[in-house]
Formats: sequence, structure tokens, C-alpha cells
Amino acid sequence: MNYRTYRTSRYIRPMCIYLLLSLVSFMAISPYLWMVMTSFKDRVDAFTIPPVWVFKPTIDHYIAAFIEKGFAGNLLNSLIISLSTVGISLTLGVLSAYAFARHKFSGDHNIFFYILTTRMSPPVAMALPLYILMARFGILNTYFAVIIAHITFNLALVVWMMRGFFESVPVQIEEAALVDGCSTLQVFRLISLPLVRGGIAATAILCFIFSWNEFLFALLLSGRTVAPLTVAIPGLVTTRGTFWGQIAAVATLITIPVIIFSFIVQRHLIRGLTFGAVKE
Repeated sequence: MNYRTYRTSRYIRPMCIYLLLSLVSFMAISPYLWMVMTSFKDRVDAFTIPPVWVFKPTIDHYIAAFIEKGFAGNLLNSLIISLSTVGISLTLGVLSAYAFARHKFSGDHNIFFYILTTRMSPPVAMALPLYILMARFGILNTYFAVIIAHITFNLALVVWMMRGFFESVPVQIEEAALVDGCSTLQVFRLISLPLVRGGIAATAILCFIFSWNEFLFALLLSGRTVAPLTVAIPGLVTTRGTFWGQIAAVATLITIPVIIFSFIVQRHLIRGLTFGAVKE
């Protein structure tokens, strides 16, 4: 192989890789783009065959769904439930994960495995017991009931993920802080937590997405006043027909909080997903 051939192949190979990745990315994002476009089309353009790519956008579907049919309230319910779930799950899960990572006690592996099995069990197996329990306590059709249900499957995820992040932090750093006079709480708050910020961000994103998209528990435990968007969307399928434009509008808006949240913690998210991947 001469120098010219080598130089040509050196540039062609990356171009082919970039073209292939671009094609795969377009195939992955095309359904989302189609949904967004449908949300801005009128009913005629949405059902035109062949599909219309150039059209006059309209926000009628957004007005009909979020103002006339009250989906703005369901959006607020989803935010309250998801943010509360993330906050409580992280508060309890991070403390538990740190205890499992740094303190050894009798039966710690068995207890950790028991916590993890709550994530392994199918949600439908816990749906009826949770419904009966919430009914006995008289908290059905409240935010509290849905948040507790979401915490049941998010807390195990937080403990499992954060334990790995804490174990990736060298224990010698904490021991040095203890020697310098820091208390155990100060070591946790000033040393360990800042080092695992990326892991907390990655875990928070996953918890938020799981709670935001959850349907079964929200359907069983919430009422009309506290129903999130995932429960309200099926109401757009009626005996008179399916309001596809409004469904696309609501589905498009559902993705916006997740995208915004991901961009806010993007720097910490990337660091958290790669934390501990390279060992010295």
C-alpha cells in the first residue's frame, strides 16, 4: 500500500463511521420528530397520505389538551409526584448506600440483597397489596399514595447504584479527614458527597424517568384530581375517535421536563456514568 492509498483510506474510514452513526441516530430520533411534527399539524395534514412535510404549524392541539381539557393540571401532578419521589428516594437511598459501602455489620449482604429483590419483583405483584394498604390508611387518591408506591421501586435502585459509587471513592481520603478532626457526618457531607455528585445526578435522572413514565401504580392509587399525565392520556381515546393530534401534543410536552432535567445535570451525569470506569 502506497502513501496516497493509505492517506485516502485514513480519511474514508472515519467518514463511513460518521455516516453510519448519523443514519442510526436519524432512525432512532425519527419517531420522536414525527410525533413533534404531528402535534403541530391540523387534522387534515396529520392524516394526509403521502405524509406532508411542509405545512402551516398550529398550536390548536396544545390549546385543546392543556387549556380546554385541563391537562395542565395533570402536568403539575406529574411534576409534584416525580420530584417528590426523587427527593425522598435520594435522601433515604444515599444514606443507606453509604452505610452499606463503609460500615460492615452482621447480615449486611443479606439485607442488601433483600432491598434489591424489591426491584426484581414485578410491579403487578405489589399493586393489589399496595392498593389494600392505602385504602386501609385512607390515603387513596392522594399524592402521598402514589409517591410511596414510586419510592418502593426507586429506593432499591438508588441504594444499589450509590453503593457502587461510594465504594469507588478511596477510603483513605475519608480516613485522612477523620485524622484531621472531622466527624463521620462531616466526612460524609464535605468529602464523600462532593466526590459522588456525578453518581447522584445519574441516579436522579433514572429515578425521575421511572417515576415520570410510571403508569400502573398511578392508575390504581390516584384519582381524578391527582392523576399524572400518563394516566390522563388514555382519556383522549374516546368512542368518537382518537385525538391523535392532542395525544402527540401531550406526549411531546411529557418529554420536555426530562430533556430539561438532563441538560441541567448533563455535566454531572456524564461524570457519574463513567465514574470508576478507569482504575489506577
